[in-house]
Amino acid sequence: MKKSLILLLLVLTPVLLFSQGNGEQAMQDSSFYQATDANNRTLKLAEKPSTVLIAGKAGNMPANALFLFPEVTSMDLTLPKTDQGLGDFFSFIRPELDEKPRISQTASVEEIASRKADLVLTKATHFESIARKLDVLGIPNYTMNLESYADWIGELEQLGKLLKNTTRSKELISLYEKRMQPIREQAKSLSSEQRVNVLLLQGDRADNTFSYKIAPDDWMQTWMVETVGANPVWKGSNKAANGWSTISFEQIAAWDPDVIILVSYKNPAQMYVDAIYSSPIWAQLDAVKNQKVLAGPHDMMSYIQPVASWILGLQWLGKTLYPQQYENMGMEAEVASFYRDFYQLQDAGKLDKLVALYAASVDGNK
Repeated sequence: MKKSLILLLLVLTPVLLFSQGNGEQAMQDSSFYQATDANNRTLKLAEKPSTVLIAGKAGNMPANALFLFPEVTSMDLTLPKTDQGLGDFFSFIRPELDEKPRISQTASVEEIASRKADLVLTKATHFESIARKLDVLGIPNYTMNLESYADWIGELEQLGKLLKNTTRSKELISLYEKRMQPIREQAKSLSSEQRVNVLLLQGDRADNTFSYKIAPDDWMQTWMVETVGANPVWKGSNKAANGWSTISFEQIAAWDPDVIILVSYKNPAQMYVDAIYSSPIWAQLDAVKNQKVLAGPHDMMSYIQPVASWILGLQWLGKTLYPQQYENMGMEAEVASFYRDFYQLQDAGKLDKLVALYAASVDGNK
């Protein structure tokens, strides 16, 4: 009996020691605010960040993600200039942010460091120009990509770990998945004959000259069109290394899509729709003849881009391209519920304002 007990202890002791070691490591790690960023670096903070600076261009994307967490309400924030020309969403949510000067999107690393933030958030594309240099200076920093659906899901999970609020990150991921599920189902139900040929263009204007650009194949704008079950006719034509590529009218005419959707990140998209309808050159296209040149939706930011409201852009695309499949979905109600659920915005006046801005952005499509 004693021999059996001794043998059992000999077998179990290493297991118990291993488990205890894991438990001690877990307890040690749990004392940190810790997460892995988009450049695969693990950041450990001894305390929850309370003074946060968002640096670099496209700062609206990490700011969007951060504002999804309730911790943002008590943070001392320094934001870069993020107004896309449609209003400032962040000061709309937190008006006191207007009292603090914004930092330039091109601020030097020395200026960023001088702000002495607990945490600097920046886009992963600024790793070499900002993040690596902040590492040398010992400034805690964290990069986010946020360019795709997978990025948003994975990086919200990590941001929840960094803020020690995984309950909220799981809730956010569940909210996205709940809205995604019917879109996936509707796309699967479409036959090849039902799939609409879509051309999504970013409008640009310089010296009273209009030009139009197409997105890269692997960007969220292309993914959005494909995800709702439509055919992005431009796919495979963007030869730019990384970014939007200007496209000729001759190529647009050769595609002759069923629907043309205009987006802009500087101005209301309707101005580009109006320019197309007033042009005799564009009049030969089927989309123009059938009144299917449409302005993309927005409130203070366009929904057709990788900010948190991309899900509203996806829902709008589905309902716009396939109205029968989405006849029970009301976009104004979806906009209001999005801001209630994702941004925990309960102010009825502000919700009405956002819904009104959305409705005005697509009013010309009727």
